[in-house]
Amino acid sequence: MQKMAPAATIAVFLLCCCFIASTDSQDVCDLYAATGTSVTVALKYTLKESDNLKWLKDATVIFMRRNKKVIIGKNDDVDSTGSLKLTKLMTKNRGRYTPEVHGAEGVSAGDLQSTRLCVLDRVQKPTVRMRCTDSDTNVTFNCSVGQNEKIEWFMDGEKLAENERTLTRAAKDVANTRFSCNVSNAVSFEISLPVQQTCFKHSPVQKPKVTQNCTGTSEVTFTCTVSQKDKYLEFKWFSEDKKLERTGEILTVKVTDVGNTRFFCNVSNPVSSKISDPAVQNCFNPSFPDELFGISIWVFIGGGAGFVLLVIVIVVVCCIWTRRKKRIQ
Repeated sequence: MQKMAPAATIAVFLLCCCFIASTDSQDVCDLYAATGTSVTVALKYTLKESDNLKWLKDATVIFMRRNKKVIIGKNDDVDSTGSLKLTKLMTKNRGRYTPEVHGAEGVSAGDLQSTRLCVLDRVQKPTVRMRCTDSDTNVTFNCSVGQNEKIEWFMDGEKLAENERTLTRAAKDVANTRFSCNVSNAVSFEISLPVQQTCFKHSPVQKPKVTQNCTGTSEVTFTCTVSQKDKYLEFKWFSEDKKLERTGEILTVKVTDVGNTRFFCNVSNPVSSKISDPAVQNCFNPSFPDELFGISIWVFIGGGAGFVLLVIVIVVVCCIWTRRKKRIQ
């Protein structure tokens, strides 16, 4: 036969459940305010001039007006609508505020809506601290934040998805990036000063130089070079007309496709970038032919000019002869 749990054990269990339920309900706030500020707890009822008004904080009466005379509290504790005015708030002012209204005959207006007020301190301005990890390959940022405060990270002003106290990135990927954190609660927010990593140290790139090599007269190969050695260097090619964009140290193109187009090489690493002087292919330069079918081009030019002159003379003679003939007739 199974033994029943002792009455004391059951009582303790029920007490714990009640405590947890009470704690959960107290965490739900209808109205938030910062310490040192003022707030008005609204009376959600149309008050008549003859009505008697009472306000309770939790189970304590803090204001009572009966027959138009204030018995507990001061006249300035409520406004013309009967709403409760609280000034110079402190954390001890948090709690549930409940109004009670009775008519002149003592008839209750019923259960009126209460308001749970939460009074919070303003958040402090946070500080971001940086730490290098994994032999300086990674960087970790830590945001100083209090309890129950929301945190947001920003990278160069852009909000990130992460919302934890720490943020980790590969150092080379954020070489020149600035990070800041925003801390907030229901009544205030503060943002830290931006912080930049110092784990990844790199020298600025030097200006690249472009050389070219011809493959006959059909292709030209451009090579982009820099004097420094850096495994993080990136090479990009582009033309002045923006019709060509490629990556890598070497660019090969057909001379007939590019003509006299100018090409540039851009070299970058995580901390800087430089662009080369323009380069133009000189493998194929079309020029006017010296000969045609083995005959000097100037013979064709001269012959063509003589033929045109002969045609002009014939036309002029024909015109003169036609005019004279008409006169004779």
